[in-house]
Amino acid sequence: MAAPPASRKRAPRLLYCFPRRSTFIERDLQALRPYYDLHTFELVRGPAWNLPLRLLAQLTWLVRNRAWRHDTVCHFSGYHALLPSLLSRRCFIILAGSDCASIPDIGYGDHARRLMGWASRTAAIHATHLLPVHRSLIEREQGYAEMVPRRQGIKAFAPGCNTPWTELPYGFDATFWTPGDEERRDEQLFLCVAGPAEPGNRVHALKGVDLLLDVARRVPEARFAVVGLADPHAYPDHPPNISFTGRLGADALRERYRAAGQYVQWSLSEGMPNALCEAMLCGCIPLVSDITSMPAIVEDSGLVLAHRDADAAAALCRVAMGLPPAERQRRRKAARARITENYGQERRLQGLLAVLGGDAGTTGGQRAH
Repeated sequence: MAAPPASRKRAPRLLYCFPRRSTFIERDLQALRPYYDLHTFELVRGPAWNLPLRLLAQLTWLVRNRAWRHDTVCHFSGYHALLPSLLSRRCFIILAGSDCASIPDIGYGDHARRLMGWASRTAAIHATHLLPVHRSLIEREQGYAEMVPRRQGIKAFAPGCNTPWTELPYGFDATFWTPGDEERRDEQLFLCVAGPAEPGNRVHALKGVDLLLDVARRVPEARFAVVGLADPHAYPDHPPNISFTGRLGADALRERYRAAGQYVQWSLSEGMPNALCEAMLCGCIPLVSDITSMPAIVEDSGLVLAHRDADAAAALCRVAMGLPPAERQRRRKAARARITENYGQERRLQGLLAVLGGDAGTTGGQRAH
């Protein structure tokens, strides 16, 4: 891997656009700063009616930075990726989930909204290179939930999109997300991170909180915990064996992972869920839905729910609780190994640098190593 250009007079300029700051975007920015003169633009600020003004501000920013002379990375496709895809010397779009999905019943996904879908498709078509965090974001068929249209992925909504692509998974810090004292782990506890869910909103169904509530009623001997809610009191009539917690900092969240026997991610759609990978690094046995990247992430360390059915999900919980101690320990070690061996931070950085430094127009349909 190339050394950081600290000794050079001037590092190459790289523009980086995103809708809102998040933990996984911040990780990329920190990793790239030693190698580039990094200039960032966050599109979503203020109320929704402010979007045209923010796009005008982005246009000014791109012109001021002479985008036609430099490369731009866009995290997600969408409004913020449209102008960079048309004006930059080269434009790389990290496809990360909602930009490759449509679930009209809950209003989720760029392509469930006409104008946003158009922006996402157009940006992806005109980009130099696409960087999906998992190859299923290019095209896939799902059979997990009836409410989700069968065909998903960017090519389902932009069939004329022939932009080269390279699979580039997220990377995680295995030195921070670590198991704790196994004697303190509650083998009856199933943890789910689902912020900011509340009854009736799109996150409630998207992250499977509605299914988790049904399962809690069917498995009274288990305990369930949902973490990350904006309002922990939003679920007043929940079963007694499920609890709700607000947002937690990284240290507190790590302790919750370490205390849980299992981690549950019964989502309707995902890109590459960060919380799942963090929980696996902390030794949780993963229970996931059969969608996008998740079965490939967990492999034989976890249990996969093939169809969105409360009785089947309850049965999986009982299987998890009934695992013999030796098998339970094998799965915990396998879960951590899956992430450390395949989804490290250094591996992602090497992949980003290789794509940005190479001939992006000539490769596609592969995984960055």
